[in-house]
Parts: sequence; C-alpha cells; structure tokens
Amino acid sequence: MLKKLLFAVVLFSCTIQSQTYVKGTLDPAQNYSWVVLYQLKGAKQLYIKNATISNGKFSIEFPQSATKGMYRLLFSQQNNGFIDFIYNNKSVELKFNPKNPLNTLTFQTSEENKTYQNYEIESAKNKQKLDSIQLSFFNTKDETQRENLKNLYAKTYKIYTEKQKYFETLTKGKLSNHFIKSSFKYYAPHIIQTPQEYLNSEKKHYFDYVDFKDKELLNSIFLSEKVTDYVFYLNGSDDTEVQNKLYKNAINDVFKKVGEDLVLKKELLITLMYNFSQLENVVLIDYLINNFYNKLPVELRDENAINQIQEKVKLAVGKIAPDFSFEKNGKKIVLSELNEAENYILVFWSTGCSHCLKEIPKLYDYTKNKTSVHVVAFAMENDDTDFNKYSSMFTAWTNILGLNKWQNPIAREYQITSTPTYFVLDKDKKIIAKPEHFEDVKAFFEK
Repeated sequence: MLKKLLFAVVLFSCTIQSQTYVKGTLDPAQNYSWVVLYQLKGAKQLYIKNATISNGKFSIEFPQSATKGMYRLLFSQQNNGFIDFIYNNKSVELKFNPKNPLNTLTFQTSEENKTYQNYEIESAKNKQKLDSIQLSFFNTKDETQRENLKNLYAKTYKIYTEKQKYFETLTKGKLSNHFIKSSFKYYAPHIIQTPQEYLNSEKKHYFDYVDFKDKELLNSIFLSEKVTDYVFYLNGSDDTEVQNKLYKNAINDVFKKVGEDLVLKKELLITLMYNFSQLENVVLIDYLINNFYNKLPVELRDENAINQIQEKVKLAVGKIAPDFSFEKNGKKIVLSELNEAENYILVFWSTGCSHCLKEIPKLYDYTKNKTSVHVVAFAMENDDTDFNKYSSMFTAWTNILGLNKWQNPIAREYQITSTPTYFVLDKDKKIIAKPEHFEDVKAFFEK
C-alpha cells in the first residue's frame, strides 16, 4: 500500500512538473476580455483552448496532447489582433501592446522565441536595406552615386548572409531553425542592373531555400503563407486578363515545386481558393478546381470547403444570378425566364431608405425609355402601404414586394446588408457588374 502511495505521489509530482502554459500581459490592459489559442497547421487554425483576460493578464495551459509547432493567440478580430509564437514543449510568457502587437511583443521566457524574434527583426532590417539600395540604383543615372550604391550593396549583402549563417548555427537542432533556413531570401551577390532583371531574379529564386518536404514546415502555416505571397504579390497588372494569366503561371510554378505531396497540394489549393473567393475571382477558382482539385483522389477532397468557397462567390461577376420566382397580377414569374431585354438591372431597395428615395427615381428616369434595359425592382418592406404608392410611379419596371424586409429569403439569398444594392445582368441572367451607386450604373451603360 505504501509503495502504491509513493508511486502516486511521484506520478502526481511529474505531472505537475510537465504541465506547460502560455501566459500573457496586455499593456495597457484596455477592454479586451478573451483570448483563444490555436495551433497553426497546414493552411488551418486548429482550436486548442480559450481563456478570459483579467486586468490585462491571461494564462492557458497546454493540453498533454499538444505537439510542438507554431501557435497563435487571438485576442481581437480586428487590426491584426493576434500573436504568433513557437511552442517547443516549454512554457512561454510574453507581453505586448494590444494596439500594436507585432511591434511591441517581448518574450519574458522562452529563449527560442527570443532568438527567432531577433532573427526576424535583423533579417527584415537587412532585406529592407538591400531593397532600398537596389531601388535607388534604378532611380539614379549619376555614375558616382551608382558606384557608391554598388559598394554599399556589397557590404550590406555580406552582413545579411553572415547574420543568416549566425542564426542558423545558433538554432541548430531547434524548431526555429526550420523557419529561419526557409525564411532566407535570395539576393544577387552584386547589384542588379535593370528592374526587369530584378523581377526575373525574384521569380526564379523565390523558393530556393524553401523545403516543401520539411515536416516542421508542413505542420505550420509557413508554406501556405509563402505560396500565397508568391501567387498574389509578386506579379501584378491593371489588366484583368493579364493578371489572371500571371496568377495561372504562378500557380503552375507552385505545384511543380510541391510535387506529389497530395495532402500538401490539397491544403494549398483550399488556401488559394479561399483567397480568390475574397477577390470574387471565379475564373481562377474554376481553374484551380478543374486543373488540380478534381484530379486529387476522392478521399482527399473536402467537399464542405469547396461548397463554402462556392457560396462565397455565388454573387460574383461572372456567376448566374440566384434564381427566384414571384407573382405579378396572379401570374408566377421566374427571374431566369424573363425575356424583356438584353440587360437587366436587379435593384434591392426600400421605401424606408432615404438614400433609395433619391436614387431610385433617378434610375427610373434614366431607364424608362431604354428598350435594351429592364429593371427588376425588389422592394424590401414590412407591409405594402408605401410599396403600392411608389410602384405605381414606376410602371415601366417589374416591381416586387419583398415582405419581412431584411429577413426576406430572397434578400438573404442575395446577401443584402444595405440599400440600394445593384446587380447588372445580361440576357442569360449572368452577373456582369455590381455598381455601388446610381451614377455607377449610369457610367456602366454609357461606357
């Protein structure tokens, strides 16, 4: 019995000693009341725990099952209200100003986080200096200045590479080493002569130090962030067609690098599609689905994620407008079956909206004699009193009464959060424009 008791005491003691946590202080405390701990894995944030913030302080114990990796503390949904840190099975204590968390973060404990933070600061400073010198070189024609810039670039490049080696050596065998090695950005040893050469070098060497087979990188969001930056920020064009072509080329480059890691490929595809859904770029979403996603094994596909992405872009330019039916003079009419004109303006408005009462009459005067354009005016109302009054003035339109206002199912289907909201449709009811105001509608048709 005594042996069992001693064993239990020892076991309890070991459990206490092995318990790890993350503690934080918000300074100043302000009115933040909660914090959520996530693990950043693949392209996802995996929920771990949450805690309350009391007088600017919080503490979260890591579960026994928690694995080492990159974690995130989310304390606000706005203004970058989060902190990322490395967890290597040791407790972490930190402090930051919640109004500027990224630039005020300090670690009271965790040497590895301190080292990684110092690396990021040093690396960013040297990268910024190299880019600044390179840009100055492009912008000056003075030969003396150009020679000085060449020399300054060479010195800064030497400092940059030496600092990289220093931090790689310092963190050898640690988790942070994987992120440090892959964060190294290629710079030419000598200054580049033209902007086009510089851009070519950026694209050619972007993934030089990124190991797509590194398990620690796979268990973080490092790769998805790196890929997102490459696809969305390295190339740009004001021409939509050219921009989409640049996106496709970048995507093809990425998946050549990824190779046959199908799980990683799936994670990156979902990440890219979510980003394109934010841009309402259905062309690239379809490209990713048809050329990559549909070629994944069935058991790897995440139909829920695809459905969520498609839901986000169902009202994007290029999509067929969600169909609906309504009654007019006792007859059922379906939006998709209207055959009144070459183009349609579907406008959601309300008689209780002062802005609408200014714009809608202007829209009527502008469209009433246009045979190529027909307006479907959806009035979001609580009753038919004012609707009957105003619709009698807009006799050239198809007027629809949408009762229950914001809760009207058709208004909800079209995600209406403000009035007036305009959709311009072609004869097949495909969305071809989403003007914000009447003047934008006018400009579209007069373009």
